[in-house]
Amino acid sequence: MFFSFLKKRLLVSLSLLLVSTFSFAESKVDAQSVASISKKMQQISLQVTSIKESKVEGLYEVLTNSGIYYVSKNAQYLIYGSIYDIDNNMKNITESSLASLRQNKLKAFSNDMITYKAANEKHVITVFTDTSCAYCQKLHSEIADYNKLGITVRYLAFPRAGLNSSEYNIMTSIWCASDPKSAMDKAMKRQSLDPKQCANTIKEQYELGLFFGVRGTPAIVLEDGSLKPGYLPATKLLQQLEGK
Repeated sequence: MFFSFLKKRLLVSLSLLLVSTFSFAESKVDAQSVASISKKMQQISLQVTSIKESKVEGLYEVLTNSGIYYVSKNAQYLIYGSIYDIDNNMKNITESSLASLRQNKLKAFSNDMITYKAANEKHVITVFTDTSCAYCQKLHSEIADYNKLGITVRYLAFPRAGLNSSEYNIMTSIWCASDPKSAMDKAMKRQSLDPKQCANTIKEQYELGLFFGVRGTPAIVLEDGSLKPGYLPATKLLQQLEGK
C-alpha cells in the first residue's frame, strides 16, 4: 500500500499552519524541478498532473492522481495534509484548491451516477458509497428523508477494499443491472444480486474518489465541491447545504 510505503520511508504526513512569516510565491516552476519531482513521485506510484508554487515558500503544490501533495524544492521531502491560512480565518487553502477541481471533474461522470432525485429538488449531493459499509446502508435507508427535504442523492462507487475485491464485483453488478436503482436497494439490504458484467466506469469512479481525497465511505461531495466524510442525517446535511 502507498501509505505504508510512506511510513517506511519516514515521509512526513501532517497539516501545516500558515503563519504570517511565510511568503507567498507565484513564480513558475523550472523544468528541472518538474522533471525531478515527477520522477520521485513515480517512484511512489503517483502520477503528476501539474506542479506549481504553493502558498508556502520552499514548497511546491503537486496535483496527482491521488490528490494534492506538497513537495520540497529539492524533491526530497513530501507532505500529505492541508495548509491553513491563520490570518484568513483559518481558511483551508488545500481544500479550496480541491473543491473547484471536484466540481469540474464530477461533470464527466454525470451519466455514470445512480440518482435518487428529489421531487422538489433544491440541492444535489454526490455520495461515494460502498454497499458493505454500515453507514452507507444507513444513509441509503434514509434516502426518502433526503428527498423530502429537496436533496437529490447521486451515487458513485467506491469499493473500499479495492478493485480486486468482492465488493467491486457487487458494485459492477449494480451498475450493470437493467435497473441499477433496484439493484442498489437490494445490495444495501445485503440481499444477493445476480452477477453482471458490462462496460462500466467503476474503476474510474474509484480512482476519482481517491483523487478527491476519499479515504472511507460514505463520502459526500456538496454542490460547492467541498468533501464531507461520513454519514450526516438529512436535517444536518440540509443545514450545511444552506449554510445554517
